[in-house]
Amino acid sequence: MKLLILDFDGTLADTVPHVINCIMKCIKKFNLKELEYDDILRFNGAVLKDVLISLGAKKEQLLEIKEYYSKIFLEDLSDIKLYQHVYETLKELKGNIKISIATNRARNTLIPLLKYLNIEDFIDYIVCENDVKNKKPNPDMVNMIKEKFIISDEILVVGDTDFDVIMGRNANCKTCGVYYDEMPSDKLLDSKPEYLINDFSKLIEILKK
Repeated sequence: MKLLILDFDGTLADTVPHVINCIMKCIKKFNLKELEYDDILRFNGAVLKDVLISLGAKKEQLLEIKEYYSKIFLEDLSDIKLYQHVYETLKELKGNIKISIATNRARNTLIPLLKYLNIEDFIDYIVCENDVKNKKPNPDMVNMIKEKFIISDEILVVGDTDFDVIMGRNANCKTCGVYYDEMPSDKLLDSKPEYLINDFSKLIEILKK
């Protein structure tokens, strides 16, 4: 493999509690559709704009809500952690393979997160939701990264959702599903990634093959 394309949320870092708490604050402030924590969890991996529209936000509200979300998101990042072995694995891979991130997260929250988690120097290139016309599972993000490195094959796309796996397949890449619970989700299994891991360090074994 010459190129590794990684999702961020749910793959490198556990951001779910922080994200959901921020969305719940947005719901309260802007009188959006009230949902319980577990109900909001089903939006995991989706673009913020799509989540807000699903919660009843009007088009003219979107910019204001997104700005508020970014503000409160960055106020305190202490509850966001890297998953086990992510830092060590990225450090070992750096210099041996090109490492990129393809995420539905906006750049203005991703960059501070990479700096906070001390992994910014391991990443060679980043594509965020606002860099492409079509979001995951469309292959635009992967194709943009391919063009950047002039690499068309020997690429592994890694993520925790079916969006990531389908995106990789749509771009004719090998795919690896990641799960950190006892069992992978049905959606992830149904997307049929070539590889499935529950420890980020197992990526090294896959790449050596």
